[in-house]
Amino acid sequence: MSSYSAYGETGLDQIDPFDSGDCNLWRKAEFLGRYLFAADFLGSHKPDLVADISCGMGYGAFELCKVAGWVIGVDGNRALMESASQRFKMPNLHFIYKNLDEDDLSPDIAEGSVAAVVSFETLEHLLDPNRAVAGFSKILQPGGFFICSVPNVLSESGDSAGLPKNKSHKQWFNFPSLSRLVQRHEMQVVYRLGQSWSKALFRREQQLCNARRLTRKISDEPTMHSPEMMRWLSYVAAYPRVEDVDGSYSIIIVAQKNDTGECQ
Repeated sequence: MSSYSAYGETGLDQIDPFDSGDCNLWRKAEFLGRYLFAADFLGSHKPDLVADISCGMGYGAFELCKVAGWVIGVDGNRALMESASQRFKMPNLHFIYKNLDEDDLSPDIAEGSVAAVVSFETLEHLLDPNRAVAGFSKILQPGGFFICSVPNVLSESGDSAGLPKNKSHKQWFNFPSLSRLVQRHEMQVVYRLGQSWSKALFRREQQLCNARRLTRKISDEPTMHSPEMMRWLSYVAAYPRVEDVDGSYSIIIVAQKNDTGECQ
């Protein structure tokens, strides 16, 4: 969840990019953009099994099942899992409940069975992210991919005690700390990406509105919230890129598990 105003400070990280009633256009575009990138990246590798950890409402798992033989969506909210199961009835998509702070992914997901783990905006919510990443590595095949995102501490706001103002966040992350975490569990970062364009466009629009150069935001236009326009905006303005990664609210990485199964 972003600390800048278009994203709010409510502590609620679950959104549906295709919900026309949600006015947080840029936030919706960033969430969808990350999944579009993951699907495009994995598509060329033809993964047999992908795990979408903390899949929330399930729209991202649905995108991933277009390029994977099988997708397992995992989340710690039972109601969301039941809703996603009803909404996305695909033959190669299955949802299960797991609390990452308490539950192991195995035996529901077998060790070394997964070609890719996708987990966006997850680790910052956990009391023990090290335990979760260990579990991700455990289910990954050698050479498998871990695609994740976390808020950059440089973009997060804190309270008077120095704790995350977003009360659902339990951890701070920067790129070195995230890299060390994945390396500890037999994975190496191969790409770092960001979504700097959407953040810059949001801020520029906000500045122009404050200066009364603009009288309306694009989020005020109902047509911008249509499924077609959300996908367009996510690709054009919020698709993760390797340029200007420090200008992004979230740190996005693609890591790969060591083929040897040993830390390098």
